[in-house]
Amino acid sequence: MRSWMLWLSWISPMLAGDLHLSTPFGSHMVLPMDREVPLHGTADPGKPVVVRLLGREFQTTADANGAWRVILPATPASATPSTLEVTSEGKRVLCDDLLIGEVWLCSGQSNMDFPLSRSTGGADEIKSANLPNLRLLNLTGAPTDARAYDAATLTRLNVKDHFQGSWQSCTPASVGSFSAVAYHTGKLLQAARGVPIGLIENAVGGSGTEAWLPVEALKARPDYQPLLSEKWLDSERVSAWARGRAKLNLGSHLEANHPFKPGFLFESGVRPFSGFPFTGVIWYQGETNAEIHDDAWNEQLIRDLVIGWRTALHRKSLPFFLVQLPRIGGNDPLRKFWPAYREVQARAVKALPDTHLVVTQDLGWDSPDVHPPDKLPVAKRIAEAILRKSN
Repeated sequence: MRSWMLWLSWISPMLAGDLHLSTPFGSHMVLPMDREVPLHGTADPGKPVVVRLLGREFQTTADANGAWRVILPATPASATPSTLEVTSEGKRVLCDDLLIGEVWLCSGQSNMDFPLSRSTGGADEIKSANLPNLRLLNLTGAPTDARAYDAATLTRLNVKDHFQGSWQSCTPASVGSFSAVAYHTGKLLQAARGVPIGLIENAVGGSGTEAWLPVEALKARPDYQPLLSEKWLDSERVSAWARGRAKLNLGSHLEANHPFKPGFLFESGVRPFSGFPFTGVIWYQGETNAEIHDDAWNEQLIRDLVIGWRTALHRKSLPFFLVQLPRIGGNDPLRKFWPAYREVQARAVKALPDTHLVVTQDLGWDSPDVHPPDKLPVAKRIAEAILRKSN
């Protein structure tokens, strides 16, 4: 019941009275295979809601706040497009071109967000990327590059409006701005599994692990309390680079939310998926946290993230595949502690069940640029780890 109330608290009261489907449901999506799927949204308070899918009908009633929920039964994988219909009091919502298969959440910071268009071989890959059984949901947050936010961006920095995007079939028009690592991994999995693959990417460049922790996880430890303070921008537990970039973005609006604010990315980009039965999570992050040479702290962050996500998403055994920081060149002092952080990643994974380290230390490149552009070798390692786990 508590998890259902948490989801209710996330729904905007402005939606009550509209017939509406919640994140992540929409046309062109992949519904998870072989698992019950909670489907939810809003309608007129107290009114009946009817859901139709694959010749089946499900009925419920919106509560006093307008929230409604049905459970779609476990369904085998299917590459045959289907339509989901929701009706209530003469209102109708259609989600068409739905497939049924695996759905992966691809998250982290800029190396996960690095787009196919900028990757090695990306231009040629894009030209042939007509893959009808690969579906993409590119959730884009506020930019975190070196700029001052305008008024529109500041207004968007709340948990309901921050991430924006919609499901699309994988085509040359849709894939260029999508994560190169996620795309290549999904393509490899689709070929190996023979089932539709849905990829949801919500990575944010420069984001620290603390930004992805659930609020309840942050509240659970006394040493996280400074991160919950209004003075989080002065906390040495947040990397100096991240604090500096956040201050640049916010300008004179230091009281506003920011993507790097502890807990913000989880509440805006993961909490909305509460109860959604992901096949697994691909997590590529750590460059920012590796700047702080505190191994115990960094290991605690990783462990609390995995446990916190599993708890909030209601999947205690949700598989996690953590990508190791790769090799890069140069002598930038910000990269000094990367070797120690790789050891932290390995220890955290070893301590957590159904959590897998994707070794990439031998990949990367000799440039000091933190973004090695050849993402296919990394994706191959991820796909191999996933396929090994399932065999």
